[in-house]
Amino acid sequence: MSPPGVEPGGDTAAQVQRALALIHEGRLPEAAGLCRQVFEREPRNFNALQLLGHIALQLRDYPTATRWLTAACSVNPAHAPVYSNLAVALLALERPQEALRCCDVGLELKPGFPEAWCNRGHALLALGRYDEALASYERALASNPGFYDALAGRIKVLLVLSRYDEALASADHALAQHPGSIDAWCQRGAVLLKARRPEEALAAFDRALMLAPDSPEAHNNRGTALRDLKRPAEALQAYERAARLRPEFAEVWCNAANVALDAGHYTEAIGRCDQALRIRPRFLEALNIRGTALRLLKRFAEAAAMYEEILARSATYGQAQSFLLTARAHLGDWTEWDSLARSIIQRVDAGDSASAPHAFLWICDSAPTQLKCAERYSRDQFPAAIPLWRGTTYRHDRLRVAYLSADFADHPVAHLVAGVLERHDRGRFETFGISLARDPAASAMQTRMRQAFEHFHDVSETGDREVAVLLRDLEIDIAVDLTGHTRGGRYGILACRPAPIQIGFLGFAGTSGASTIDYLIGDAVTTPAADADCFSEKIIRMPDSFMPNDDGQAIAETPNRVDLGLPDSGFVFCAFNTIYKLNPAMFDIWMRLLRETPHSVLWLRSGEAAVVANLRREAERRGIDADRLVFAPRTERMEAHLARYGQADLFLDTVPYGAHATARDALWAGLPVLTMAGKSFASRVASSLLTALEMPELIAANGEDYLSRGIELANTPGAIASLRSKLARQRVTRSLFDTDLYCRHLEFAYQQVAARQRRGEPPDAIDVPSLR
Repeated sequence: MSPPGVEPGGDTAAQVQRALALIHEGRLPEAAGLCRQVFEREPRNFNALQLLGHIALQLRDYPTATRWLTAACSVNPAHAPVYSNLAVALLALERPQEALRCCDVGLELKPGFPEAWCNRGHALLALGRYDEALASYERALASNPGFYDALAGRIKVLLVLSRYDEALASADHALAQHPGSIDAWCQRGAVLLKARRPEEALAAFDRALMLAPDSPEAHNNRGTALRDLKRPAEALQAYERAARLRPEFAEVWCNAANVALDAGHYTEAIGRCDQALRIRPRFLEALNIRGTALRLLKRFAEAAAMYEEILARSATYGQAQSFLLTARAHLGDWTEWDSLARSIIQRVDAGDSASAPHAFLWICDSAPTQLKCAERYSRDQFPAAIPLWRGTTYRHDRLRVAYLSADFADHPVAHLVAGVLERHDRGRFETFGISLARDPAASAMQTRMRQAFEHFHDVSETGDREVAVLLRDLEIDIAVDLTGHTRGGRYGILACRPAPIQIGFLGFAGTSGASTIDYLIGDAVTTPAADADCFSEKIIRMPDSFMPNDDGQAIAETPNRVDLGLPDSGFVFCAFNTIYKLNPAMFDIWMRLLRETPHSVLWLRSGEAAVVANLRREAERRGIDADRLVFAPRTERMEAHLARYGQADLFLDTVPYGAHATARDALWAGLPVLTMAGKSFASRVASSLLTALEMPELIAANGEDYLSRGIELANTPGAIASLRSKLARQRVTRSLFDTDLYCRHLEFAYQQVAARQRRGEPPDAIDVPSLR
């Protein structure tokens, strides 16, 4: 804020000067009392009004400050500092557009006023106009090179723009100008946190606390560094200390809520967000975290309400549009689907961080745009750190391969890859399982996954850099990430470059967008050579499908239709994809299929009551009897789930996010899958499986082709029986379900990339030949 000053003149001048002296001494209540006395005698006394506004600002009473300073502006509309101070109050009240107007008025009155330029930068930063904000801070610094608020604002913009090296240089410059500043040390720590260097950030916050042991900001920031280091108990202690020092510190409650989220204590996280919102009812970050907790509790309607509230206040806040679309999709609620999806895609195309990469897979089917999304997200969340591997060439008797996953449990990834991991040639490969998340529910699959590796490390409570150091110390030749941008993924580990070769595989059907991932395992259908520029990695193309399979997976005896809730007769379209992959355009096609195939039903995966009600209502809106939608409950045993496919006639795939493990399950169980040729990895997985089985007749070119093929198959006697017979033959004659062969292909790929690295050659695309 601008320093207080008074205009001379008037009988009350001495009283005002005394109030000013009291302000400088920090005796704010006494100063306010004197100013109120002046105000009561002279309601339009400019000096009293502006000093009362300044005092309210110092006391963080922003509504009162706004009233006093607005009154001061009306009395003297030619005083630039008052407009600048009014902008500070408006910014604190989350009214950045009004603050910007105040700054512009102040600069018209005093063009070189650094405080107004700085506050203008703050307003533009809040409005998301980052380049303009940076320019405003530069103007402030041109007038006053040591102006700390402008230096700090410049750092914040550079962080938003992911320009971490420049931000760190600015933080060091601020410290050189203000070596004893607690806030400068906190700023440096904040930069290091964003750059994913939490150990150094912690040291910066500790330095701040040496200068001011009771700084709530430093304790709060220290907690965030400890959280990033996977030291949640210490993080919570730091947040609690900050809250004791400043009970109305809303950000602390949000940070504590994140600790609860990390631990899976979602209800507790909601309670902490409510504390933050009690302090700051319009605190968007608190609403955002609360929405996340509600989503994880599968309370999707309440989560959607949170995001609606956020967007009502800030139309493009963070990833709120994407979260809203996702929450509604889990309910089968497609309100504003097209407009929201279009806005998110436009923002991603413009370089905005409008969606996480995983959610974006069911919003957009453009591989180039998905790359933009992943690159921005990875740059923000997992910036490349100082590499731990410095070019050492390992000469092990066996290649050391580490698999990193948050899904070594009863999860589709584990079901797909378990057989391959068990069949690695132990004479040539030494395998390490690196478990990123602890599954609280013990399962047979969890035990099986542990036993599939020679070495197993649970790193769920270990910081990213510590895990990277472990991999480096183990001299891992190839680090294979099986989670990617899905829940529990920790690309921050590989951002530290702990291994000479780093590969993305299976868990995320798209590019990582991360410069530290060298290769992505794909195939000629999901990752064709023509799309090479759409991936940040070089592609390892498997000879059949990229997807591994466990050819030992059992299938129980097929139950009868009545027990499954299906009609005794009639054609059964099956769509067991998760509900959020469904969208209104896909549902339109399915309802047209039902209309053109009398006596058919659509068999869907069941969800909560709201999902069933919404989808039945959508069917009726399209002229289809709601009873023709049948919902299948969850089964606990995989073999029982697979057995159900025996009573379906045709599996219907979705676009743009198609069936992956689910399509594989249907084909393994003998059920033909109808899919549509998509434009991205995530939309081509079923096409990849069908191509490997030499069943191209089930791959439609577009929506109309998909519809006509579905109608023909359902209405042509014997067509499905013929497809089932062909699928049964291809299952045993083609190599898609040959786990041993897949393992040999994967090992060949590992040997090829390792040979390239040892020859000093950079990563390049590799086409694995068929070893059949």
